[in-house]
Amino acid sequence: MKIFRSKASAQHDPHLTALTISQADYLRELVRQYHAGLGPQVSVSGDTLHAPQGTRSLYNIAESCRRADPREWPGLVEQHFRALDGAVEATPEGPEQILRSAYLRLVPEDAFPPEAASSFSYVRRVAPGLQEALALDLPDAVRLLDDRFVAGVGLEELRAAGRANLVREPVEYDVAHGQGGAAMHIVSGESMFVASKALVLDDLAHSVTGRQLPEEGALFVVPSRNYLVFHPLADHQVVDAVNDLAAFGLGAHQDNPGPLSPRLYWWRKGAVTSLTHIDDATHSFSIAPPEELMAILRRLRDTGADA
Repeated sequence: MKIFRSKASAQHDPHLTALTISQADYLRELVRQYHAGLGPQVSVSGDTLHAPQGTRSLYNIAESCRRADPREWPGLVEQHFRALDGAVEATPEGPEQILRSAYLRLVPEDAFPPEAASSFSYVRRVAPGLQEALALDLPDAVRLLDDRFVAGVGLEELRAAGRANLVREPVEYDVAHGQGGAAMHIVSGESMFVASKALVLDDLAHSVTGRQLPEEGALFVVPSRNYLVFHPLADHQVVDAVNDLAAFGLGAHQDNPGPLSPRLYWWRKGAVTSLTHIDDATHSFSIAPPEELMAILRRLRDTGADA
């Protein structure tokens, strides 16, 4: 299966690929202007803001601007950085308060600019395109935690609390059927941690469906922070589910704020495997399941044919 993306008519910026070169330059200038009014000397290059207190990625603000009228960009920049500054100031004090606010969070593989990557060495790679980080859910923002903060509280304590809080996070749930008839279990909501529930997919599936995931696991997509869609590997409709989920994941990744990954994934016993191969040269996505999954798909398909 191969899915083609439309090629952009204007050349996109090599660092902020959501924007064209001229749009990215305009965004960088807005970031400079905003910080110039605050006093501290900063520099902006590529996808990174360099400030006295450290570096900050421009990835999320670029994605927000891509979906807005350029006339709204100055306000978006101000809102974005005020929220980040407020998150630092609003960080709770004391281990108990911190653990109550801690969450495991899925972030894109390129969430941290190279200059900042060494400050997030605890971050775990889940699968191509996805990383597991720790975050604090604060009143007006979500703050990703760096190594220094994590060391001060304890990595294992934060991970345990983050998992428990993620399991309890409320979501909305619905079931839709794709073009081939396969059931797509749609989890959504305003929470910044909806897609992160892929890290606890077994708990999530039992919570919303009342059933455990089958031994073979489930297919899922996490196109943006507010969406997770999965299909348990339990019946002959799995082949249709592959096509429907892949198409949904790609479209929702392009069209929603907080994009996470356009890939299709296979969850099994806590392990996550990417089924998507991305060819940047041809602007195409192809689905290439491993042989172990192919055998499961064939068996489930043939079981349905015999019924």
